[in-house]
Amino acid sequence: MKARLPVLLMFTVLFAPFVASILLLDDKDSITTQARGQWLSDSQYVSVPDKAPWQLLWREQDCKKECESWFGMLRRVKMALGKHSEKLLISEVSNDQLLSKQNGLFIADHQGLVLLSYQANEQGAYKLLKDLKVLMKHGGA
Repeated sequence: MKARLPVLLMFTVLFAPFVASILLLDDKDSITTQARGQWLSDSQYVSVPDKAPWQLLWREQDCKKECESWFGMLRRVKMALGKHSEKLLISEVSNDQLLSKQNGLFIADHQGLVLLSYQANEQGAYKLLKDLKVLMKHGGA
């Protein structure tokens, strides 16, 4: 019995986190995506710049007559990233399929894959900022 005690203790320590996670995450139906934007249903790629791993994409058709204030808002989003702001590039959309989408703000990752889209307004920019902070924190910024 004394010889089996260390082995039993070792297995208990090894499997206790798995058992605890199963018990705590019993309601797996409530686990959903926490993204505030809309995931793109089809894969869209944009060109990848050398100087920034993440891209904030915008469409000129959404700024209407207030393009200067619109671009100022996008620069404020970039500044709000703090130490990660140098890892974000603000680019205009040139992809025809993205130009035809309903939403006008997009996030593209390091490989140029467009991940999320947002409404082209201040509320959409705020949601984009929140998602971008999470992506940069967990996605290699």
